Amino acid sequence: MKSSYEFAAGVAAILSVAYFHFDANAYLNPGTGSMILQALIAGIAVLGVTIKLYWFKFVAFLKGEKYEAEDEDLLAGLDLDSDSDKTDS
Repeated sequence: MKSSYEFAAGVAAILSVAYFHFDANAYLNPGTGSMILQALIAGIAVLGVTIKLYWFKFVAFLKGEKYEAEDEDLLAGLDLDSDSDKTDS
């Protein structure tokens, strides 16, 4: 019984939105477009850095090999436990 009420409410909501649809008199100022452009550029930058960091693992995966870190790899010298050294002293 509850699902028929939910279905009827959903159909009524969709029909009311479709029937009472008016043109939106909205304004997007230049700052909004600038924020959208900045978000797109930041997303591309994050994607590029992520690919750069994991490139060697990705190539090894495509070749079907196991990745082993080397000295010139960007991730090889990364110290992830640096916060624990500060609390011990």
